[in-house]
Amino acid sequence: MTLRPFNINDVPTILSWCKDKHAFRLWSADRYKEFPAQPEEMLEQYKGDNMYPLTAVADDEIVGHLLLRYPMEDRTVVRFGFVIVDNSKRGMGYGKQMLRLAIDYVQQELGAQKITLGVFCDNHSAVECYKSVGFRITGTDSNPIDGEEWKGFEMELELEEK
Repeated sequence: MTLRPFNINDVPTILSWCKDKHAFRLWSADRYKEFPAQPEEMLEQYKGDNMYPLTAVADDEIVGHLLLRYPMEDRTVVRFGFVIVDNSKRGMGYGKQMLRLAIDYVQQELGAQKITLGVFCDNHSAVECYKSVGFRITGTDSNPIDGEEWKGFEMELELEEK
C-alpha cells in the first residue's frame, strides 16, 4: 500500500463507500449538508494550505482515504479526519496499514508532536482500529447530527522524536 496525494478523480470512488446516510454521517459527521455529497462539496472541504488529503492505493486500486490537517498555527499537532476504507475491504488490515503510513508521513514530513482525531463511540471497528495503532481515548463529546446527539471519543497519539 502507498499513500499519494488525493485528486479529483478519487472523489466518486470515495463517496461511493458511504452506502447510506448513517455510514455517511459516521464518516463525515455534519461537515456536509446532504447525503449523498456532491464532488464539489468534497473538494471544498480540502481548501486551505494546512490541508493534506491523501488516498491509499493497493494493487493500483483505491482502498482508503484520509485528511491530515494542522488545527493550530504552531503546527505541533496534526488532526486526522475523513478517514475511510472501502467498505468491501474492511476487516482485512487496510485501515491499520493506511493509518501507520499516515503516522509515518506526519512524523517524517510534517514534523508534528501529536496526532488527534474524533470518532463516534458506536463506530466500534474504527475505535478498535485506532487503538491498534497506538491512539488512546482522551475525552468524550457529543455532536448534534440530523436532530440527534451523537456521542464521540476524542483520541490522540503522542509521537516519538525522530
